[in-house]
Amino acid sequence: MSIEKAKEDFRYLINRGYKKDVALNFVANHYKLSKEDRIRIIRTTHTDEEIKITKSKLKRLSDIDIKGKTLYIDGFNVLIGLEALIKGNKVVLCDDNIYRDFEKVYGKYKINKYSIKAISLLLKILKEYDIKPIIYLDAQVSKSGMLTKNIREKMKDYNIVGEVHCVKNCDYNLKNKEIVATSDSIIIKSKNVKYIVDLVAEAIEYLKNQKRGENENWNNE
Repeated sequence: MSIEKAKEDFRYLINRGYKKDVALNFVANHYKLSKEDRIRIIRTTHTDEEIKITKSKLKRLSDIDIKGKTLYIDGFNVLIGLEALIKGNKVVLCDDNIYRDFEKVYGKYKINKYSIKAISLLLKILKEYDIKPIIYLDAQVSKSGMLTKNIREKMKDYNIVGEVHCVKNCDYNLKNKEIVATSDSIIIKSKNVKYIVDLVAEAIEYLKNQKRGENENWNNE
């Protein structure tokens, strides 16, 4: 069975108003999908309306007049995605043009050897565009206070002026901001959010440019 057929049926149902968990259970039971396939479908497949909204808001950092403005960052959402990218795990371009991971670690997130690498990659991108970030981390996630401290220290190392906050309701704070970096559809659909930035996509482009630059330097030697 092709997972694409299951995605097609899932999209058909959610486009007609079925709740996503109900539609997923129906389709997954019908096609006898694995747990991994269930996650893949619900992460990559959206309603036509969601796709329209997301694509209308999605911008590259190079397309936004970010000077003098603040980029609000969905901390764990972004860092987990960057970690997946660094590990070489597959991040998938979903049907709404947002890259998403399948780490399944959000509520169980633990600081690991990839955490600092992901933070550094994030800060290098922010530094390149001279962005003032305000990063929100969910307080209920274990070790979020320690991670907040680590990010603040790294921001000082990179001479980045910004803020990191450990908050009880990350989504609530972000749903009222103008420019937000996240892949969370709930935040993306908020009428108060004007622009969405996909920092995993930005990281992919940044790493490509770094590799291209290294190859050019090697060829010129």
